[in-house]
Amino acid sequence: MVSESRTPESEEPVDRPSSAPSERARAEDEQPTPQLTEAQSKRLRQPLVGMVITVAVTFGAVAAFLMMNPEPTPDENPRDEDVVSEAYFAAGIAEFTPIAPEVADGWTANYARWESSGEHGVPVWEAGYTTDDVSFFGFAQTDQGNPTWVGSEVSGAASTGTAVFEDMEFETYESDDERRYFVLWGDDNDVDGTTVVITTDASEEEVDSGMEALVESIGQEVELDGDEDGTADGEDAVESEVPEED
Repeated sequence: MVSESRTPESEEPVDRPSSAPSERARAEDEQPTPQLTEAQSKRLRQPLVGMVITVAVTFGAVAAFLMMNPEPTPDENPRDEDVVSEAYFAAGIAEFTPIAPEVADGWTANYARWESSGEHGVPVWEAGYTTDDVSFFGFAQTDQGNPTWVGSEVSGAASTGTAVFEDMEFETYESDDERRYFVLWGDDNDVDGTTVVITTDASEEEVDSGMEALVESIGQEVELDGDEDGTADGEDAVESEVPEED
């Protein structure tokens, strides 16, 4: 009887979890925490302390400057140009009589100037006012008005018709921001033939007041206070004295 010999089956290897990760984690946990000496900590704090001091000094300087230079309020030192005086001197240059309206008390002039060669080469006399209601009312006057210059003055606003002030007819314009323009063309100005463009965002009452004063001043010779002989205030006429002969 033949006996069979059997070769034992080889056992498959069994995967076992490695203990390497846990050992590394344990090794990292066991690493000592760096300890800084008091001198090292002091050196590290110095840049931070310096930065805090610098910021504090900067804010202090800014605060001191603002306290010494407070922002002016709208009512503080309002600008008020002398329109009459500026018109008086412009009259010696312009080939027309500059208008100098007697506006309502409380209106202040922001600017008054003569430009020998203004926009589009047109010589122009102009002035602008802040009204009682802190609105704007200004004008520009020339003896060389043309459609190009007027179109620039009204900033391309759309024509809305006409309006009559003191028997003078003005063409009216209005922009998208509700600023209004009144144009007195030279052909419609039977006083001195100048073209006048008024720009305003004031109320109807203030517009009526300003337009009345403006129309009344057209063609009026400009005189300074006490200037009946053409001499401005503070300018004394110098008379030459001829010594009498013995």
